Amino acid sequence: MYHSLTAGKRTFAFLCTLLLATFSCVSTAEEEQGFQTSIVGTAILGDGTLVNINYPLAFEEVNDIWYFRAGQQRVAISEPPRQYNMQFAVQPTDNMAYLAEFSDRYMRSFQVTVGKHVIELLPTSEAKYGLRLRIDNQYLLFDRRTPSLSIQLDKNGITGFRPDGFIRDLSIRRVE
Repeated sequence: MYHSLTAGKRTFAFLCTLLLATFSCVSTAEEEQGFQTSIVGTAILGDGTLVNINYPLAFEEVNDIWYFRAGQQRVAISEPPRQYNMQFAVQPTDNMAYLAEFSDRYMRSFQVTVGKHVIELLPTSEAKYGLRLRIDNQYLLFDRRTPSLSIQLDKNGITGFRPDGFIRDLSIRRVE
């Protein structure tokens, strides 16, 4: 009888420890959830004007409600979206692109940082629309007039990028 009572106490203690560990992991996971970042840099508009870019992206809790924020807009949601899409509009005759997140006018170029990543719009005479997009060390050419760049997200922030409507620029070869 003593062995079964001791075994019962051990089992009860183990279950209590397991239950406590489970709740502390859930609590820690909820506390770690969320992010705040910004797309920051500069753009050169079609008329040569230099403008600053500061476009916030966040998944944050305000008064016990979770919100996804992009720029000045925010929406209440329980988990962050899997991606945030930025839609380009290319003006092929003038080699410029429009991106609503950065300016209300067409741009000749821009360079921004998003966390540890760099995104750059570069003019080039060798490409179909006269533009090239660089994401870190990957160079892309515009393959259509309305390509998009999806910023991949999870509950902790940016996990990567997925370009659509671009093709890899293999004319730039780097030796590293």
